[in-house]
Amino acid sequence: MSEQPVHLPPSILRSSRAGAQAPASQRPDQTRQPIFTIARRTDNELILFDEPASESWIIYPPRSVYEFLALRRRSATTTIVEHHPWTVSLAPVDHVLDPREGCLVHGLQCQAQIAITVAVQLGYDPFA
Repeated sequence: MSEQPVHLPPSILRSSRAGAQAPASQRPDQTRQPIFTIARRTDNELILFDEPASESWIIYPPRSVYEFLALRRRSATTTIVEHHPWTVSLAPVDHVLDPREGCLVHGLQCQAQIAITVAVQLGYDPFA
């Protein structure tokens, strides 16, 4: 697989003159089903954009060799799903997943499960 650059939509690019971001309460309804498009797909990661919600879901399977993941992973078999809002006022959140238990914090009801399900439907193995 080639490591193609990620092309971000103009809606998430900020200029130095841009005003403050809208508060989280004004963001799109979080109860709706995400509308994912593939932004990047490599052995190291699968990046899914949900443009209507202005957020990304980045899946780092256990096979990912990025050095920065060593401190974020609980074991060699866990998958990290990073929920990344496209605003500077909200920090990205890691969801550490085990293939048997789901998210180690939120269980099988975690929103990261939707990104994992989409990855599997796309033929991407998030647990290898």
